[in-house]
Amino acid sequence: MSPLCLFDPTSAGADSAADPREEQPCGERAAHRGAGEVWPVAAQSESVTSADRLLLLQLQRRALLYFVENQTDNGLVLDRQRNFGPRATQGLCSTAATGMGFIALALASAAPHRLLDRTTAVRRVRVGLETALERLPHAEGVVPHFIDSRSGAVVGTDHFSTVETAWLAAGGLWAATFLNDSGLIDLADRFYHRIHWHWWTAPEESQGRGLLRHGQSADGRFLGCSWDRANGETAFMYVLAAGARAERAIPTSAWRELRPFYGTVAGLRFNNADLGLFVFQYGLDLLDLVRWQAPCGLDLHTEAGLAAVANRQACRLWAERFVTFHYYWGLSAGDGPDETGWSDVYRAYAPAGPVDGTAHLTATLASVGHAPGSVLENVHVARCDTRYTLLGRYGFSNVNLDRDWTSRDMVGIDAGAAVLGLDNFLFANRVRSVFHSIPYVHNGLMRLGFRSRPAQEARSAA
Repeated sequence: MSPLCLFDPTSAGADSAADPREEQPCGERAAHRGAGEVWPVAAQSESVTSADRLLLLQLQRRALLYFVENQTDNGLVLDRQRNFGPRATQGLCSTAATGMGFIALALASAAPHRLLDRTTAVRRVRVGLETALERLPHAEGVVPHFIDSRSGAVVGTDHFSTVETAWLAAGGLWAATFLNDSGLIDLADRFYHRIHWHWWTAPEESQGRGLLRHGQSADGRFLGCSWDRANGETAFMYVLAAGARAERAIPTSAWRELRPFYGTVAGLRFNNADLGLFVFQYGLDLLDLVRWQAPCGLDLHTEAGLAAVANRQACRLWAERFVTFHYYWGLSAGDGPDETGWSDVYRAYAPAGPVDGTAHLTATLASVGHAPGSVLENVHVARCDTRYTLLGRYGFSNVNLDRDWTSRDMVGIDAGAAVLGLDNFLFANRVRSVFHSIPYVHNGLMRLGFRSRPAQEARSAA
């Protein structure tokens, strides 16, 4: 694999004059859903001021640039990149970031940003899908998590990873549908149909109860855990796995084996309360769980809203100990300071711990559909903070005022979650609408027992 093929926004294939202030996305939805369509403004985003809406558009533009600028010449996307200073020219590529990147590249070709033209977006997604099909190792269709951009070597304990593969499949299918390109549709279908989801389930009689395994190590051994929680990290993967061809799909009973893990944070009780923000976002920005009711009485949409409120309130309670939380909120897996404060260390920050005074600002952006006021509160404080420059080329860095620290890098999946969450908020669930138009998604929802809510009931649930 070669070094980065950097994108020049002034080169052919980019509309350097495009700016969200100059082309407002409004008007009636065209008959064809895709990159050339003008999408209406979401009703929920009309509750924010025009100035705040413009600010959110500008933040989405920065997050989109992450994927425009950090796709390697083989189509894979770097796992992380410096948010300030000189950019790295190589590093680890992430297949999850690449899947989100396919969606981002397609969106970047559309109104209002127009960071590249449709032909360029199609070409760049095609290269990534061809690499996934022809150059990455796979086991029954499941590909690695991390790949070294220079050597092509697989890195990490999850040599083959089911959830990363699900993101790569979802992103390919989404971009092919949105860009409406027959060649991309064929490649995305081939990648999706190659995955033998059923092969990757644990035996019914085992502790895994027929659930999808996390993956395999380099020696071919299955990793010890299965995806056993019902949340935003897993829901979209189970829908894709159920929607596959019968001989490769997971059993329809799989969803019933997922378990809720209830807890209480800041006086609010909800499912997965021990986890950080990202598990309430990610896949839920693909699935419209307002229009579709999940089986077994789980309301993942409402729980995501509770999680955002509880996360902010938990940070305010932690303010007695950490100065950061007097000003900011956002507990989610991401970089924080090491013991010396000179290096960044990845930690699974969450209300249940660890907590060290680090606030993950970009992670909160993906909760904008649930708590726009709280998200904008973070944004405005960060923009006006005279102690640090927090807004980098791709968005806001993490911050820890108690340790006099800001994060060096933007992580690709954090930028991706911001792209998806902001797009749904600003453009009437555009990302979710396209995802639900994919036939395999509808198949999966129906087979798992999701119920389509009548319009009035869906409005009440929202």
